[in-house]
Amino acid sequence: MAARHFLGEGFSATTMSSIAADAGGSKATLWKYFPSKEVLFEAFVDAATERLHCDVLAQLSAPGEPLAVLQSFVISLTDVLRSNDSLSLQREVGAQAVRLPRVAALLRRRLVDNLEAPLSEFFAAHMASGALRGDNPAEAAWITLALCLGFNHRHLLARDVVNADEDDADGADGVMSILRRLYGP
Repeated sequence: MAARHFLGEGFSATTMSSIAADAGGSKATLWKYFPSKEVLFEAFVDAATERLHCDVLAQLSAPGEPLAVLQSFVISLTDVLRSNDSLSLQREVGAQAVRLPRVAALLRRRLVDNLEAPLSEFFAAHMASGALRGDNPAEAAWITLALCLGFNHRHLLARDVVNADEDDADGADGVMSILRRLYGP
């Protein structure tokens, strides 16, 4: 319920009254669980990004050749980052980052920090076995995430993206082209 309001109307225009009315409950009940709109927004961001986080991480444990597994991870992450809900969430959190730094920090933890350690472990295992080149798995993880997030900027900054499907393929392919050159056998 809150998601529709926060993503559709934005944090500033959303009221606890409108959320309570849509939920069919009272403001008092909503206030009992969420003492402020900020706390509710944080809970919404937490729930929305937890789903994103789990879906993307599942790719790293799939069997297969390391570059193919990495490609599945990159495709999954770029698909999630470019979904309409994710873009709306990123834009809204960005718009509220100064006012609500805890929510911005939460989004960073979910989009970067919580993905970086498992991705680093993935690189470490495959670098140690010789399946991937390199000797700095933490840097490889950071570069991978930076590339995925960087290819997202055109979508993040524009509401209407022409050729979005082509851009999606180009984004994941571009990231993988760079990663193959850096870490491929």
